[in-house]
Order: sequence, then structure tokens, then C-alpha cells
Amino acid sequence: MPSTTTTTTQTNGTNGHSAPTRPFNDGVYTPLITAMTEDEEVDLEAVKKQVVRLADAGMGIVLLGTNGEASHLLDSERASIIRASREALDSSNHPDVPLLVGTSGGSAKHTIKLAKEAKEAGADYSIVICPGYFAFAMGGNKGAVRDFFWEVLEGSELPVMIYNFPGAASGIDLDSDLLIELSEHPNCFGAKLTCGNVGKGSRLAAHTQSKAYLAKHDRFQVLPGFSDIMWPGMNVGMTGSITGTGNLIPKTMVKLYETGLEAIRTGDPAKRAEAVDLHNRVAAADWLIVKAGISGTKLALDHYVEKGLGGVPRKPLPRSTEATQKLVDELKGAWEFEQTL
Repeated sequence: MPSTTTTTTQTNGTNGHSAPTRPFNDGVYTPLITAMTEDEEVDLEAVKKQVVRLADAGMGIVLLGTNGEASHLLDSERASIIRASREALDSSNHPDVPLLVGTSGGSAKHTIKLAKEAKEAGADYSIVICPGYFAFAMGGNKGAVRDFFWEVLEGSELPVMIYNFPGAASGIDLDSDLLIELSEHPNCFGAKLTCGNVGKGSRLAAHTQSKAYLAKHDRFQVLPGFSDIMWPGMNVGMTGSITGTGNLIPKTMVKLYETGLEAIRTGDPAKRAEAVDLHNRVAAADWLIVKAGISGTKLALDHYVEKGLGGVPRKPLPRSTEATQKLVDELKGAWEFEQTL
């Protein structure tokens, strides 16, 4: 499981639903790509291999997020990926690793349905983004956004992490006031901030780590969605990260988290210097992976780890080009460092 700290999130049951049996630890989590064959069919065996590979590296698992192309998958495919991943973890000495699963739909009703189906398939927690299709009608209506999440929090059979990613929600961007309000719901256990805003994360962390909040609630996770924000974010109270770079270099990401945590705890200048060096390595790799996109991440897995572990994306996402291959080639140094850990 991720993290070297004993701080965990163990949400209480709400709306008559029992609490998860697997706690959600502070630490680093990877939103898995969904491996696909050349004809764009889900490759469950490759998904299982990647899940176990990441768990072996100490990385937490997130399924069916942006990197996982969840919006391109049938509901039945989503459920099969969750079941296959749970079976792979249970049969590979990782039965305690929780599954955080994207259950976002185009409406609150569909999102709640997906959470129910995810729980039945073996998910422990849910992560939900604001639907962006009707951004022209609701994007500027803070009340509509708030009402969507509140209904999901009330109806979800899984504890919910709010996923703030304006780039995947047609520009809808939750501010810290709204995130703080949502954090007060007993079925909300965290927020993933793929908005690049350290100040927003620090304000949310300050609220959810206050004595007043902790007197009423369990641990709340504040997790940036970019690898190059994890170390700066940890210094202002963020609790780890959920980033796609971990698909390729999970050991490096875990090493940065553990070193950074020790540096913050001890104040040791040498540890801080080591954390900065690791941060710089991760930031360089993260930018290459961001530019390469989902097709590039899949290509990197095929190129460096194992052919077929990534595969192709599902249309309308574009496939890799020569430019993508050049970006993947530039990841050689990051991969070589990963092999030393």
C-alpha cells in the first residue's frame, strides 16, 4: 500500500452504508491507463499485470480516471476492469490495497448508479469529476455544481473524492470555498486537484487539518493531480498525489514521497536536498508525459516495460506519432533511474 505513514482515511458509514474495510492512506496513487489491443478492446490480462506491478512498487491504485479513458468505456467494461483488478491484487499478496475508482457519469443519477456497480465489482472508494457537457449552462452556476456533488455525496454507496480537473470538465473549476463546503459532507473523504493550484490545495488542507474539522471528521485527503506539484504541495499540507507519471516510474514517485515526508518531519537539510533532486527528476519526466498524452503513456509502457502493457487509445483519442515517439525516447533517463531503485 502507498505511504510510509500511519495516517489514514477511514470514512464512517453514511446513508446506511458500511465503511470500507481497506483504509485510504496518505501517499502516492497512479490513475492507471486502460490497456487495449490494436482493435481497441480492453485487455484485462494487461490491466492485471499493470495493477500488480504498481502495487509491488508501493503505489496506490486508481482505476477508470482520465488516464483510464473511463468516458470511452461501456458500463460493463468498467465493472470488468474493477473485478479483474481486485482479483489480481487479492491473488498477488495485496489484499489490503484499496481501489479508488472513477464513477463519473453525465448526470448525478448515472454517477450514483456507477458507484453502486463499482462497489459490487470490488471498488472501495469513488472519485467523481463534474460533468462538462453542459458547461455552457451550469459552468458559471456555482449552485448547480454544488447541487450535483451534494446529490452524489448523499446517494453514493462509496465514499467520494472530488476530482477537480477543469481541462476535462469543459473549464469548470471548483474554488476552495466550494471544496471546503463539500469537505464537510460525511461521505466526502478527499479532493484531487488537477488544476495546478497550490494555494487552493493549501487552503483546503488548512481547513481539513484544523482541530475543529478533525473533531468532527476523519482524515481528509488533499492530492494534487500533477507529479511536479507533489513536493511543493506536501510542504503546505497536501497528503501525496494522484498522477499518471506513476504508470511508468512508480518507484521514483514513491521514493520522492517517502524522502519528502522524512525531510518535512525531520527538517534535515540533506533530506530536503535529496527531495528537491528527486522532485526535479520527476518534474522533468512529468512534463514529457503530459506532452505525450495518453497515447504516449501507453507507448512508453510498451517501449520500456512490456509490449502490450499499454496498447492503443480508443477513438477519438489520437494514436502515437513520430513526435510522440521522440517524447517517449526522452524518457530514457527517467526509466534508467527507475531501474536503480
